[in-house]
Order: sequence, then C-alpha cells, then structure tokens
Amino acid sequence: MDLQEILKTLSQNEKVELAQLLQQDLSAPNIELLKSNINKDQEILCPHCNSNDIYSHGNYKGRKRYKCKVCKKTFNDFTGTAISGIKKTNEFQQYISLVVESVSIRKASSQIGVNIKTIFDWRHKLLSSMALMNGQSFLGIVECDDKQLNINNKGDRHLDRKPYKRPSDRETKRGVSNDKVSIIVATDRNGNPTMQVAKIGRIDSDSVENTIGEFISTQNVLCSDSHPSIIAWAKEKKLEHHTFIASKQHVKDKCYHVQHVNSIDNRYERWVKRFYGVSTKYLSQYLNWFVFLEKVKKSRTQTLDLAKNVALDISTIKNYRLINNRYENLLIPHSS
Repeated sequence: MDLQEILKTLSQNEKVELAQLLQQDLSAPNIELLKSNINKDQEILCPHCNSNDIYSHGNYKGRKRYKCKVCKKTFNDFTGTAISGIKKTNEFQQYISLVVESVSIRKASSQIGVNIKTIFDWRHKLLSSMALMNGQSFLGIVECDDKQLNINNKGDRHLDRKPYKRPSDRETKRGVSNDKVSIIVATDRNGNPTMQVAKIGRIDSDSVENTIGEFISTQNVLCSDSHPSIIAWAKEKKLEHHTFIASKQHVKDKCYHVQHVNSIDNRYERWVKRFYGVSTKYLSQYLNWFVFLEKVKKSRTQTLDLAKNVALDISTIKNYRLINNRYENLLIPHSS
C-alpha cells in the first residue's frame, strides 16, 4: 500500500481532518499502560478504606481485581479514579489532551464525536482529579491575596428570581458583599500556587485557616495586603508577615512583595473568560484546572502529566460526588 498515493487522492479538508485524527491518536496517553507501570513502583491501596492489606481476586472485563481484607470490598486498578466506569476509554484518553488545551465542551464534543452531556461529565471528573494538586506545602516566601467574584447561577433551573439576559442586568454592591464569593489565592516563589473557595461574602481568619492553613508554617514568610482578617490569622499562626498598601508601597527590602500573586489573579481572569461565566457551584473545579495548568505550563509532557494524575488519584470519584454538598455548605452563611 503506497500511502503517498492515497494522500494524493484526498481533498485538502480530508487531509486536515486526517492530520487532526492522527494528532489525537498520537497524543492520547494509554492509561492502562501507565497504571501498570505505576503499580510496579507504588503500593496499591484500597480506594474504599485506604488499607494496603489486599490480595488478588481474579479479573473482570480484562482488568485485574483485588479484595481488601479490612473492608471486604473488591476493586480494580481504576476504581475511584476519573476513568472508573467509563466505557469509551479511547475517546476519554483523547479528551485528556483537549482539557490541557482548555478546549470548550462543544468543540471537544465535535472533535471526539461524543455527546455534550458526556463531555461535561468527563470534564468534571478530570477536574476533580486535579484537586490534590490545588494545595501543597509552601516553601520560603508566600504571597497571599483574597479575590471576590460575583455569585453565578449558570445552569441552575430552580432560581428564585428571573434569569439575567445579560451581565449588566445584575445589580450588585461594589466591593465585598454577600452577593459575591471570596477565594483565597496564594503562591510561593517556586511556582506552587493554590486557589481555594473561602466563603460567601467577606473572608475571616477562620476561612483563611480552612483554605491555606495546612500549607503554611512558621518556616514561611507571608506577604499580603493589609486585610485585617489575614493580619489576625498571621498573628495567630505566629508568622513573619509583611503587609502592603498598593497605592503607597509595592516592595519591601527588595524581596517582599505581592507581585506574583497579583500576576496569577490577572492570568486567571484572562483564562476564565473563554468559558463565558463559571457557575459558583463548579468554581472550585475550575480553580483546580487553572492551578494544574499553572504548575505544568513549563512541562513538555502536559497531557502525560494529567494522565498520570488520573491514574494515581483514587479519591477522584469521592470528590466528584461531593460537588453538590460543597456548594450547599458554601451557601449556608449566605442564606442565614
């Protein structure tokens, strides 16, 4: 078979389509093979109770099964991961590369040939698998900021008001209010950012602790604006803390500033515009996505990085099923 002769018979559009299909096929990682290699170097844990007291328990649909001696439940290599229960594994693996490229749901559906609702489900399972990357211990100097976003009810079919036809129809107070959700943004100087949903309305020291408290210690130096809640929290944690008022001072001692965290804020604003509004219900998911992209932006194997994350994280489905609960808990202070 002469491939060059076959190519000559194709139209330009057919050649473009063939190139896209080949690119998708070549860039799609083999998660089954990845997991097999990971199992050689890493202890296998039960996704139900995290016990390592397990034993082989046959095979099911081509996948090796295990049984836990502690909780007596069975599982396979992908139980609890984002690919668990997915039948169209080849298409799912192709979609991983599109998530790295921040492709829209409709475009991904068209490229892969999968229903939009399925792509939506895949997206949020993949974003749930990124949760572990959105929050890790900081090193050295840490910059912190709080950010307010309008509460967004996109997709909610049970509103207690008429839907807005355009963003300008929304009437919100300027500055911090209970019409907005606050997020905490923090990063060290080693490219280790985190963005966490804090609460509805103004942040307090408890919400700062609940979002970034476990990632920072007295070994760190904190830089932030002069928000009283952050100041109170830093004092309680006994942190070395440098505060800034943007209109008066930008840098102290040539090294203390908040320029990195402000830059992350700006990059997030530019990146999220492509989605034409993100529902507050799924905001933490999109923050996971953005933080993941920030951490792998210098990597040459971004798709492979995400595929490894999918294969490793056995808590993904648990996180995915908690989306509604987290959203309802977030709204409790707002409704009280």
